Amino acid sequence: IDPALYVYRFAAHLGFDDKANAVSLTAVRLVGRMKRDWIVAGRRPAGICAAALLIAARAHGFDRYKHDVTKVLRVCGMT
Repeated sequence: IDPALYVYRFAAHLGFDDKANAVSLTAVRLVGRMKRDWIVAGRRPAGICAAALLIAARAHGFDRYKHDVTKVLRVCGMT
């Protein structure tokens, strides 16, 4: 399953307001980059999506913490 399919759905739950589309687009690009570099091999799609959303949120200036993202995506904090 492609992790990019989850990005837009979970970004809506993280409260990015009017920048949700920009954050989602950045996260999708990050997922694509992770796929090219074989980072997604052997990992669950939700974990990849969580990592991409956290990086994208911080890149766009949002103060989202690891526990905020893991709570919404229901993944372990070590992911």
